[in-house]
Amino acid sequence: MHNDRWAFWGLLALLCWLPLPLGSNRTFAVALLVFWSQILLWGTVFAWRHDLAGLSARLTLFRWPVGLLGAFILVPWLQWLPLPADWLAVLSPEALAVSQGVVDTLRVSLDPGQTQLYAALSFAYWSVFVAALVLVRDSRRLDTLALVLVGSGVFQALLGAALFSTGATYRLFFSELTHDRVKGAFVYHNHMAGYMEICLSVGIGLMLARLGGGGKQRPSTGWKEKLQAAIDFSLSPKMRLRLMLVIMVIALVLTRSRMGNTGFFAALLIVGLLTIVLSRRTAPRTVALIASLVIIDVVVVGSWIGVEKVIDRIQETSLTDEGGGREESFEFRQVAAEHAIGIVEDFPVLGSGAGSFYGTYLRYRTFRQGYFDHAHNDYAEIAADFGGPATLLLGVFVLSAVVSAVLVLARRRSDLPRGLAFGGLMAIVAFLIHSTVDFNLQIPANALTLLVVFAMLWSVASLPRGNVKNNSPVD
Repeated sequence: MHNDRWAFWGLLALLCWLPLPLGSNRTFAVALLVFWSQILLWGTVFAWRHDLAGLSARLTLFRWPVGLLGAFILVPWLQWLPLPADWLAVLSPEALAVSQGVVDTLRVSLDPGQTQLYAALSFAYWSVFVAALVLVRDSRRLDTLALVLVGSGVFQALLGAALFSTGATYRLFFSELTHDRVKGAFVYHNHMAGYMEICLSVGIGLMLARLGGGGKQRPSTGWKEKLQAAIDFSLSPKMRLRLMLVIMVIALVLTRSRMGNTGFFAALLIVGLLTIVLSRRTAPRTVALIASLVIIDVVVVGSWIGVEKVIDRIQETSLTDEGGGREESFEFRQVAAEHAIGIVEDFPVLGSGAGSFYGTYLRYRTFRQGYFDHAHNDYAEIAADFGGPATLLLGVFVLSAVVSAVLVLARRRSDLPRGLAFGGLMAIVAFLIHSTVDFNLQIPANALTLLVVFAMLWSVASLPRGNVKNNSPVD
């Protein structure tokens, strides 16, 4: 038995902390995250010090995702490393042309300070990912991890609703915050929507996992038995979980995030239909739950809290600011992404440096096109900052997780693996859609929480088969 329970609870505490300091998108929060990640990583190694062979065997199961992510996080370190002019001329001729004669130390990155920060942050991501793969290794811990993510999402939803209802305006960490929408502890409503996408997806997966956990019950005959059954159901863990999902759906809609809502509900339909197709024998309860999520959450809850305002925002995106429109268009937001393609063309191998977009962009924008500190497109920004090969590595990393989740849905029959595979895959699909017009992956709270969901997916796939009849806990 490995005494790593304290490290597991440290991982859960980190996940709850991440959104609180403005999505951990401040330098002091990044420093704390880096420190916390190393405590988790080396604390886990210390807990397994008497079974290093077992630790090695555990990580060998996940050698491909660990290796792919490890190769990706090496790129910022290479970008920051001082290089001779001859080497830089081969790796990044444009960086040499920009830097030579201007700076004393030649590097691939055009912003070495920011790249050094991103290098430390990337290593923190990898450390937490590896620790999660080791710590979250059985059905009980997987269930606990999912519950904590749902609980954190509910807390952010309630906090956001409270601040929104009072119209709170204040200054925190040198930032002026106005809660004109539900934002939780985030600065930007789209980042709150991204966090809700993750927590809601995991919550839906947990709900699916618990469908078969109730066992057979004796049918009620009299009105007293029926009343007692109704009361028991209303107080059951399943009902409490369902209410948590409703609370988060309300918060997601009230963010008024166009692509956040679109990505979430599209992911629910896509993964739901995929699950039904892959299942050789789809349980009626699974279909009923997916249908109820769409009908109740979209039609009933959405109508009650004003989902039509989100629809109005989507319809108004055809109106640009220059044309007097009330909403910033997606086309206007994609201007920065288009310029990011120019950065990729000039820095195709190693990019312009992790975290350098906000400065490099100035060389590519045209007059009167405004200023963007991010590309509002994670694909374009990652390619511009890290280069084509690194972006390809990250794409293979994501694709391997998607394949792993699909295989679990197609081959497994146990409730917990299938449910959490559903939730993890749904979170990935939602982010793949949302990332086309936003930069959630540049926010540490969202990026690391999603990365832990990736670890959860691979851990689910590694669960032994046939060891228990039902991997989900009994309510």
